[in-house]
Amino acid sequence: MLGFRYLKSPPTTYVMKYVGGKLKQHGAGLTFWYFAPTAEIVQVSLASVDVPLVFNEATADFQEATVQAELTYRVTDPQRLAISLDYSIDGRGRYRSDDPTKLSDRLVHAA
Repeated sequence: MLGFRYLKSPPTTYVMKYVGGKLKQHGAGLTFWYFAPTAEIVQVSLASVDVPLVFNEATADFQEATVQAELTYRVTDPQRLAISLDYSIDGRGRYRSDDPTKLSDRLVHAA
């Protein structure tokens, strides 16, 4: 409809709307109309995420041990995260890059 789109997000999604490079609207679970050619929409999930991880270690008597764990995280500062990783979405609601999957990998490497 001439570039106007409607966005309805669940309460576990933090949405930021940029127009002309400036943040115009932000919050969790927002619903609004926007003009797609001039707006940029960023969505960051606030739900908790479970990430499995496995690593190998050597014990004190030099035996190999495999450790399995599960890392659970939740984003508490979505604006700060959106600055470091690209969480912008296209017209169909899909992420434009694979940056959202990189967060889990970074946390596993840090653990």
